[in-house]
Amino acid sequence: MATRPNVTVMVRRDEPIERALRRFKRLCQHAGITKLVKAKRFYEKPSDSRRRELRKQIRNRRRAERKSNERLQRKLSRARKQHRSASIYGRSRGEAGADGAAAPAAQSTGDAKT
Repeated sequence: MATRPNVTVMVRRDEPIERALRRFKRLCQHAGITKLVKAKRFYEKPSDSRRRELRKQIRNRRRAERKSNERLQRKLSRARKQHRSASIYGRSRGEAGADGAAAPAAQSTGDAKT
């Protein structure tokens, strides 16, 4: 870390010390100090550190890919719903749409006897 996080807690008048300590712990957790302390508790070999970072990168990449696929699926399902609702409310098979113009008529296959 380039800068050290500065976490201070002022104990208010008539405030129990337990509450101030809880606020301090929450601020430390938010600043990432507790994570750093736990990570530095024991020595980690450089090779283990590199391996951990690589696994972290792979995990993050997979997560990002999964999230982008989920976003794409939501977008596609929204488009399908809009398409279905447009066909239900008279936007298909030659009926006039919102702009008043008729949609192209369905073509016959020639199977019907005339």
